[in-house]
Amino acid sequence: MKKVSFILIFLFFSFTTTAQKDSIPVSKKSVISLDKIKTIYRGIRNPLSIAVADCKSFTVSGLGVQKDEKGKFFIAPGVGLEAKITVTIVNFDDSISYEEHSFKIENVPLILAKINNQNCANCIIELSKEEIKNAIISVGYNDFKIDLNSEYFQVEEFLVSIAGVKQIKNRGNKFSVESIKAINKLKSGSDFYILNVRYPNPFNSLRRDPELIRIIIKD
Repeated sequence: MKKVSFILIFLFFSFTTTAQKDSIPVSKKSVISLDKIKTIYRGIRNPLSIAVADCKSFTVSGLGVQKDEKGKFFIAPGVGLEAKITVTIVNFDDSISYEEHSFKIENVPLILAKINNQNCANCIIELSKEEIKNAIISVGYNDFKIDLNSEYFQVEEFLVSIAGVKQIKNRGNKFSVESIKAINKLKSGSDFYILNVRYPNPFNSLRRDPELIRIIIKD
């Protein structure tokens, strides 16, 4: 009986030892980090830094993964809760390794239309007519680490809405002559709105309109 018990204990110990040995994770050669951010945001190009140690070459693939002319990597994820990036590595002995990295996807904060880089949700911006005359309309996020100063976030057109006046379409990111004339007729303390701000970001899968701007004329 003692002999049988000893054999069973030995087999159990051997199995446990082998199982633990097989479960030891192999460290990855590739490292992928997010630049300036802690998560991947849906609808914009998220910059990536990718490095692979001890290899001849590597390629990167994944849904929404891109590489620009300078060799910089980005990812612009669409639907789903997780983004997966695969690194295909050619080792020095010409063998091929595949490593997968996963990142959580979150929705971007509320995008805002801005005038002279000012606005927030439910804000009122006070500007003089002189300030409005040369103002620049843009879109962006407050307290957001990614630089949106790219061709994909340049304002193409917007509407000026004044009570009692037909909405005026403006091309580009500045007020048209027609809009300035209408604004100049407003009295101090009057308000108007900037809305339907359009920009060409092809990565914005949500296509949400930016938060509008309410402006009050000051002296």
